[in-house]
Amino acid sequence: MESIFQSKEWEEFKLKTGYQKSYWVDDILVLQKSLPLGYSMLYSPMVAESQVKSTKLSSYKDKIDQITKENKSIFYRIEFDISTTLTIPSSTLGLIKSFEHMQPENTWMLDITKDSDQLLAEMSVRCRYNVRLATKSGIEVKSAENDQKMLSDFYSLYSITGKRHGITYRNISYFQNLLDILSKGGYARIYSATFKSEGGNKTLSSGIVIYSGEKAIYMFGASSNEHRNLKAPNLLVWQMIADAKVKGCETFDFYGIAPDDNPKHPWAGITSFKKQFGGYQENILGSYDLIIQPIMYKIFKMAEKIRR
Repeated sequence: MESIFQSKEWEEFKLKTGYQKSYWVDDILVLQKSLPLGYSMLYSPMVAESQVKSTKLSSYKDKIDQITKENKSIFYRIEFDISTTLTIPSSTLGLIKSFEHMQPENTWMLDITKDSDQLLAEMSVRCRYNVRLATKSGIEVKSAENDQKMLSDFYSLYSITGKRHGITYRNISYFQNLLDILSKGGYARIYSATFKSEGGNKTLSSGIVIYSGEKAIYMFGASSNEHRNLKAPNLLVWQMIADAKVKGCETFDFYGIAPDDNPKHPWAGITSFKKQFGGYQENILGSYDLIIQPIMYKIFKMAEKIRR
């Protein structure tokens, strides 16, 4: 599997979490989401370069046009998981750059083919110290493919983290579906870092990793407001990286970061944390739209800006 986002598992997951229909057009997943007044939008998540190269664009567009008519679609959004150093034939398909992205277009990557000593050496001094501090403080990291108690603890911390950073967050059913569907094929794993205190074990940090080809993606992370001095998140991520190496992954994707290190961006603190581990920034071309109904598209665009 080249990309989890273009898989039968991801199709099943998205149909459980907000999308109503799905199509496979020349081996590219196309999802349909219903909108008010009987309208809809179409969306292809994280399409790889190899998929674009193997597709005859003129016939592909004809097929998409037919699906948009069947579904009264306002627009079709296709998301390119392709480096910004490359180009796509956007004009051939009549695409314009989307006004919003679905998956992060700026991410932080780490080459984990290096041995553990080298990875530790390339961390920031502060990060390396925090990993060792958490270990000495008795923080324990455990993981499972699917565990109800771990998911409950994760969601509690995830809600706290969302409020702390001013970021909107999803319902717990979203994560339950994610683990239920993806873990069956070994494509997802949930982690928690706990601390034994007088009141019992406390989960201080938690996260979910999904696996896509030779990449491990740290898709969701969360941490408590308590015992922050113990640096549980650092040890949690370090264990995720170690496990990804054992699994045979070559890169660890920290997922979204703030563009241009903007200190006022909601992800500024999260970005700083991720960059401590060493690595490099990777930017993808991201989302492009094929507008089918221009007037309704403008109305949808305004409504989305108000909603966000």
